[in-house]
Amino acid sequence: MYAKSLHIYEFKCFGKAELVLQYPGRTGPGAAARLPNVNLILGDNGGGKSSILRALAIAILAPVLLESGFVAYRMVRRLRTPPEQPPTDQTQLRQALLKVKGVVDSRELQRLPKPKDELELIARIDMRERGGLDRLHLEHVPTSPIDQEIFDHYSPAFFVAGYGATRRVETGDFSPGSAQKTRGPRYQRVAGLFEDHVALRPMQAWARRLSPSRWKEACSILNQTLPHGVRFDGSEADPDDGQYHYDFRGVKTPFSALSDGYKAFIGWTTDLLGHLCEVAPPELPLREVPGLVLVDEIDLHLHPEWQRSVVPILAAAFPKLQFVMTSHSALVASTVGRENVFVTGEENGGATIKQLDERIYGRSAESLLLSSYFGLSSTRPESFHDEAEELFKRAARGDAKAALDYLDELSAPDEEYPITTPGE
Repeated sequence: MYAKSLHIYEFKCFGKAELVLQYPGRTGPGAAARLPNVNLILGDNGGGKSSILRALAIAILAPVLLESGFVAYRMVRRLRTPPEQPPTDQTQLRQALLKVKGVVDSRELQRLPKPKDELELIARIDMRERGGLDRLHLEHVPTSPIDQEIFDHYSPAFFVAGYGATRRVETGDFSPGSAQKTRGPRYQRVAGLFEDHVALRPMQAWARRLSPSRWKEACSILNQTLPHGVRFDGSEADPDDGQYHYDFRGVKTPFSALSDGYKAFIGWTTDLLGHLCEVAPPELPLREVPGLVLVDEIDLHLHPEWQRSVVPILAAAFPKLQFVMTSHSALVASTVGRENVFVTGEENGGATIKQLDERIYGRSAESLLLSSYFGLSSTRPESFHDEAEELFKRAARGDAKAALDYLDELSAPDEEYPITTPGE
């Protein structure tokens, strides 16, 4: 299934929000021509970007989350309380509603009890009177039309994987059995969006179970996502340290010895490949498995050069997966079109999310940072402007040297975007 749209009511920082998403096969007005499987969310810290990813995961996986170790911690929006309101009335019972309209892949239609190409999945979350633990429940929503499939944890149907901003790979002893005892497999795939301490599976935890042909296929896709200078040849894990090794600029390097940027990226992409290998039937190529992948901070630890290509490369490597990603990077943003981008903001004390008509693809980082997508008034340090303003004041009082220094500041370091004088 692909998420066609997401509707949010009273969830986290959002009072009400709606997103109409890009997905493989979408047609009609608003469909993205360049990257049809990519959605990128931009916005300030605390603006609700990560909440969008969590809302999608909860709405789709709600039936299995109820019995998989999921904890709904402060999911319902907390309202500001007027100071004059009596303390006993400050906390009122509230409820969040999440709704996803999904488009079902044609191969899955016949597997549904009542086949139809569009589904509506709903989850409700109650805020408790005290404390931060809310309650996810399905008591007042229609029976999920995918109940039979979603409880088959290794079915390719309704595949969802999610990766939080604190993602890391377990490099010590990893026990798949122990992990599944605390979290159901479908929740395991998205647990990193909700729990900071969740570690991703190392490659050796799933790779040894693959057939030679499937392993070769997984290695090929992995190499398609890697930047120049690092490659994976698929050799057996090293018997001394149990890790798979990469060719990093001609040097055989174990995964744990790679830089944080490589580990952060390779860690979640190999985890994703492992989950795809688990759900894909033998006759279905990994590239053909449809589903939804949620990635917080796609540019995490990545050098600017890598940021310029990471999203298009992932979109091409996994053409049947629908990606919803967040980022703070103007370099990442410039690789997608305005149809792919959502921007969070704030209005009347609540979070908002919308799409802009302003062009974004191919623009320079400086231009984008000063645009509506990022909203900066300047890309220069605040201290630089403070110093320039002080020079301007001294020059206005007749300090000739300050006037020369101020003119020098105006012409350097960036003539394309000069600083503005105070009062302009």
